[in-house]
Amino acid sequence: MDASLTARLGAMLNLTHGFIYFAPEATEAYDALGLSGPEHYFASRAAPFGPVAAEIVMATFFNFDPAYVSQGMERPWQSASPAVVQSARMAAAAKVLRRCVPDLMAGDVAQASELAQKMIDGLGFEGKPLAAANRAVPESEDEIELLWQRITVLREWRGDVHVAVLVSAPVNAVEALILHAATGQVPKAALQRSRKWSAEAWQQGVDSLVGRGLVNTDESFTEAGQVFRNNIESTTDQACQPMVDAIGVDETHRLIELLKPVRRGLLDGGAFALMGR
Repeated sequence: MDASLTARLGAMLNLTHGFIYFAPEATEAYDALGLSGPEHYFASRAAPFGPVAAEIVMATFFNFDPAYVSQGMERPWQSASPAVVQSARMAAAAKVLRRCVPDLMAGDVAQASELAQKMIDGLGFEGKPLAAANRAVPESEDEIELLWQRITVLREWRGDVHVAVLVSAPVNAVEALILHAATGQVPKAALQRSRKWSAEAWQQGVDSLVGRGLVNTDESFTEAGQVFRNNIESTTDQACQPMVDAIGVDETHRLIELLKPVRRGLLDGGAFALMGR
């Protein structure tokens, strides 16, 4: 088992999927469908499920204030069907990739897509609702859309694993965010702004974690809390070993290498332009 390799793979998948939430092209596509505000994120990510209710999104996305989810899922399917939203999402992703990585070689796209599909075929999807829903999306004939959607399946597979680890830790949604903020990797303000938990709910989470001896009153880690959070991450990495096993160590390294130019192009090309807004 090589947890460091599964961690590297996870980081690569997260970035080469996650730009879709921040790229201007996606905002334009969703606006054109009549979606607005939080509908952009919730409806586009939930589209593979079909016309689901907010409660499904609350359960599977895990760490958002339920009231915010309800706001985002109140009426999106009145504006556009899930299939239309999904098509717009994939098209926007391909548009971003073609803009940011214009010299992406067709052979590299094909090879990365083939390795991603081989990995998908080697995985089990029990207990992986977001990954399974994305796997069921009809495949696009556009090679860039196809690659991005396969990357999305893998990214959501790891995400589903991480949610299962958080639930079994156990931590609830707001506690998970507080622990994330304590790492210093993402500012507390950014997590509060994007997940919309009230100051009262956040403080209740802090009080709970203080009572468990995991954070101090200033929301920094205690020694036990640092170990606790590290164990969540290491357990996630270990539980994602089937991803590597599906294609082997060498081909996993190869997939990461093929995606490196994509990552660099996205970072340099402004694909994350709306991050933090």
